[in-house]
Amino acid sequence: MIRRGAKSRVEFAGHYTVPRWGCGSSCSQLVIVDSITGKVYDVPFSIVEFPMSYLETLDSENYKRMEFHADSRLMKMDGCPNETNCGYYDYVMIEGKGLELVRKGLVRKKYQPEQ
Repeated sequence: MIRRGAKSRVEFAGHYTVPRWGCGSSCSQLVIVDSITGKVYDVPFSIVEFPMSYLETLDSENYKRMEFHADSRLMKMDGCPNETNCGYYDYVMIEGKGLELVRKGLVRKKYQPEQ
């Protein structure tokens, strides 16, 4: 998946591709590949969708679990990393280093998975 995705068009931060694949029901994994050097950057977690009780409160037509653009270094990921701490996560791509967390906003406790 990574090799195939690395050959796709640039999707992020000027020269990166973002190969992604499913990891189960409502789960996505991804990496970031530098289309110039071929270096692969891990994303800090698998993204599991918000609990259904929280999804029902969102505008489903405009909700995006992940958002990134070819002309921006900002990557927004919404969900429950590794099935915990459901919230909104914003990262910025640091050249040569990978993603750096710049904002984290958790959803209310009643929507968090029980541990």
